[in-house]
Amino acid sequence: MAEKQQILIVEDDTEIRETLFHHLLNEGYEVRTAANGNEAIPLIHGRSYQAIILDLKMPYIDGFGVLQFVKATYPQTKVIILTAYGDMRNTEKCRAMGADEIIDKPYDLEYLFFRLKDLMEVPCCPQRERG
Repeated sequence: MAEKQQILIVEDDTEIRETLFHHLLNEGYEVRTAANGNEAIPLIHGRSYQAIILDLKMPYIDGFGVLQFVKATYPQTKVIILTAYGDMRNTEKCRAMGADEIIDKPYDLEYLFFRLKDLMEVPCCPQRERG
């Protein structure tokens, strides 16, 4: 039996966090949640998440801090930024820091799941052909 793909949701809005949690569980993922970066970083450390859905504007450690930690420590983990602050400046900063996708709030759940599945199908570390 295949191991379930693990996803972490880091979102300070309780309604969004719980909605995503239940939808992702129904899709067959193993899901954990955190309300901010202070909760997220200990959950990330030492675990292998295939993807993290990450809000930018949160108390304590914001999404930029979490993104920086994730990409420095687990660069293979796919990160989808889910934000109401998706202006050009934040989008460019997220891309430069290694975000795999930026989706504006309010978000379309079907599109979010489409992008999530698409990103997780891309191998993290393509093997080189030996000559």
